[in-house]
Amino acid sequence: MTFERFTKAGRFYTPKASIWTRGQIGFNQGAVDKFKLMDFDYAVLFYDKDEKKVGVQFTNDASESGVTKVVKGKTGVFVSARSFVNYYDIPHAKTKKYDVNYDEDNQMYVFEHD
Repeated sequence: MTFERFTKAGRFYTPKASIWTRGQIGFNQGAVDKFKLMDFDYAVLFYDKDEKKVGVQFTNDASESGVTKVVKGKTGVFVSARSFVNYYDIPHAKTKKYDVNYDEDNQMYVFEHD
């Protein structure tokens, strides 16, 4: 048996997505690590009006329709989504965090906003 030393105490590792007041959609370090989001350079945004769900499909294909650049930071990644949240009237006056999961059927990361 080989033990691995845990050195990341104090960090939040539950995968979360946030809609920021600036109209950006961010993914915390927990989501980045679990879903290997640093491997991608672009994202495509989707919306389910009936269930108020946001879908984000990550890609490395810059030629996909509706693609936006993934910005990589020290504590997560984010995508510019101001026109997206405005178009669908998604509330973003206050930054909020949401649980995010991978949807196998649609091959995208999905979270439900309030």
